Amino acid sequence: MSNGAAREGAPPLVTSRPPWLAAAVAAGVVLACALWSITPDPVGVFWDDGVYLLTAKALAAGKGYVYTHLPGTPPAIHYPPAYPLVLAALLKVTPTFPDNVALLKVLNPLLLAVGVFGTVRLLARSAGLDQSPTAVAVTVCALIAPVLVLTNVLFSESLFFAVLVLALWVIDRGVDEGGLRLALAAGFLIAALALVRTVGGVLLPAACLVLWRRGRRREAGIAAGAAIVFLAPWQLWVWQASRDFPSELRGYYGPYLDWVIAGYRRDPAFAWEVLRHNVADLWRAFGVIFAPRQPALVQAVAALTTVTMLSAGLWALWRRQRALAAFIPLYGVVVLLWPYNPERFTWAIWPLAGLVLAASVPSLGTALAGRWRHAPRAAAALALLLFIGQGGYAVRGLVEGWAGAPQAAMTRRLWPLVEWTVTHSAPSDVVASDAHVMIALYTGRAAVPVCFLTPEEHVRAKPLPQRTAELAAVMARYRPPLLVLSQVAPELDAVPWWAAMPGAPAVTALAPVPGGGAAFALRERPQ
Repeated sequence: MSNGAAREGAPPLVTSRPPWLAAAVAAGVVLACALWSITPDPVGVFWDDGVYLLTAKALAAGKGYVYTHLPGTPPAIHYPPAYPLVLAALLKVTPTFPDNVALLKVLNPLLLAVGVFGTVRLLARSAGLDQSPTAVAVTVCALIAPVLVLTNVLFSESLFFAVLVLALWVIDRGVDEGGLRLALAAGFLIAALALVRTVGGVLLPAACLVLWRRGRRREAGIAAGAAIVFLAPWQLWVWQASRDFPSELRGYYGPYLDWVIAGYRRDPAFAWEVLRHNVADLWRAFGVIFAPRQPALVQAVAALTTVTMLSAGLWALWRRQRALAAFIPLYGVVVLLWPYNPERFTWAIWPLAGLVLAASVPSLGTALAGRWRHAPRAAAALALLLFIGQGGYAVRGLVEGWAGAPQAAMTRRLWPLVEWTVTHSAPSDVVASDAHVMIALYTGRAAVPVCFLTPEEHVRAKPLPQRTAELAAVMARYRPPLLVLSQVAPELDAVPWWAAMPGAPAVTALAPVPGGGAAFALRERPQ
């Protein structure tokens, strides 16, 4: 028998890969790198992470969703409860704090990996994209240092990303297939997303838009109704609890929407300042990430190319009636008008940019092929250059530990205040500090901030008279016996002005805080 005959009679070679392989490899690489970049820094370095854990501890202890570290134990109406509930569940099965911090920090890398897997396996397939190149693009986007900074601490962004991916996939299925079951599931997941981060609520109009555009009007109404029903208890509780919430704490601990609306009511032109500031911030960030260590002109070209290709990718996804194409523009409007760091919102969903950029290549190539026959190759080359730049940025960040640098810097600034408080205060003392969340977590003391959080300070420096007035207001309400400030706390300059105000307590400097901070004993003056 000839070799040819033998080949004809043999079973065909199976060369196809499992359909989930590219997604699994991408998720595995992201998980390994995210775990590797975790640092041993304490919880609370960024304030938010500490608040999430404090409220989770209250839930786990059966005390309800409250701020146990604040005098009076006010209701926790600032952050939605989904992420604290997840942390509370982990607290039930892990060792006692702070021995469980290392285990708690594994949660977000796992969630990031789940989101990456879903992006490649579910959303890329739904969008008709080749999973292998999409997996590479999504992986590169997931491994840049700003994304890992959010993953390495107890922030809610990783859970938000994972839930968003699942919600987008269910909405896309609802667009394609219709039906009551998928519409209800979409509504539930939209509500769940908003209960992780408030900004997730913009997925509701995005979902209704794509469902309506496809002619699924009944499903759009069902999804909207379900989302509203699931969200209503939380919103009603927040509205009710916010009525008597301390005005001195509303910026840091009060409702988000009221805080933003109040800022725009005080000065409608403030919106333009926020928009300009946030656009410039993201423009610089895109240039640095896609053209690292390059001249400013090259970075500007890289930023322009990035925005162009992201727009082309979104247009391609919109033509395919994908929910992501409706969600990102609405999300972007909120990010650009929100008086807060726009990068944090952007990096929270940045792995999805890999999918959008992957969709942009065939979109641009096809659109321009009639005018220039090399357009498909040029589009692929542009995308490749962007990912080479971003990949270099990601690799350098991993090698040099950029993801842990902000935490380390904040630990050096704030941890000495925690150590000082342990040795210089009584368990019943109320401590005012710029490290009040970390102090509450690691010492058990009640603690309060030393200023207000205002929308305007996102774009304008807070003047000394305003800082002095805010410090005076907090101190007058809570009358803490101790004031502990880090070396760089701007309130240090306000202390002497506040101490000279009528009605201020006697302020006595105490033993220096290691690292250059300052501590003061506060005693009521005799009447």
